[in-house]
Amino acid sequence: MKELIFFDVDDTLVDSKTHKIPESTLAVLQEMAEYYEIGIATGRSLSTLLENGVANSFAWSVYVCNNGQLVYDKDHTVIYSASLSNDIVQTIIETARKHQEPLLAGTPEWYQIGTPNQNQMIAHSFFHLDIPKQTLPKDADVYMFVAFGASDSDYDKYRSISGIQVMRGQSNYCDIIAENSGKDVGIKEALRLFHQSTYIAFGDSNNDITMLKNARYAIVMGQGSETAKANADYITKPVYEDGIAYAWKHCPLFQKHQL
Repeated sequence: MKELIFFDVDDTLVDSKTHKIPESTLAVLQEMAEYYEIGIATGRSLSTLLENGVANSFAWSVYVCNNGQLVYDKDHTVIYSASLSNDIVQTIIETARKHQEPLLAGTPEWYQIGTPNQNQMIAHSFFHLDIPKQTLPKDADVYMFVAFGASDSDYDKYRSISGIQVMRGQSNYCDIIAENSGKDVGIKEALRLFHQSTYIAFGDSNNDITMLKNARYAIVMGQGSETAKANADYITKPVYEDGIAYAWKHCPLFQKHQL
């Protein structure tokens, strides 16, 4: 069986400046697929990956979405899900309302809670996504939240809530998921599908940390956060300098595959 490689999406696979996967990356993924199963591990939902074209850009073997809370096989069938408790969901929503701040609620779709503000506008420009108009259904299972704040916000109002973890993003937002969860937990479930116990990871941001720490080998993009880089076995060039293609050609881990 082939070992798995998991790729983060934003600023790892996709250049946030062009909102596209570099052609060099798409070419290298085809080469990698001769030796590895190729998966995605992202904070985004599968619906977003379908909307922005990432899901259809390559024959992905597995999708770890919503920061590990929803995992899908190659046919988009759910193989693992872990939603937040109703009490935690209500506490997060009430906290946002108290401070008159908006949220995105992550189910298999995204739902807007509250009125968008400038911080959310900035974050959505980074995501290259429209702000959803839907209202969260009353009994929906929520797998994560995205909250919005200044680029230097520490999001203490949410960090004080028990049972969750808060991960600051690369723009004016943070991801909120259950404690003791993360991309690594979703990846463990994905590994079961392939009867594997180890994996390789490419990432760049704070929500990649658990994935990087638990990987057999971790590769971080050159423009990645310092925290992510501290957990790297290899630091490649930035995404906008064809970092994935560079790693495939120059990282010691992959030298055995080069002609």
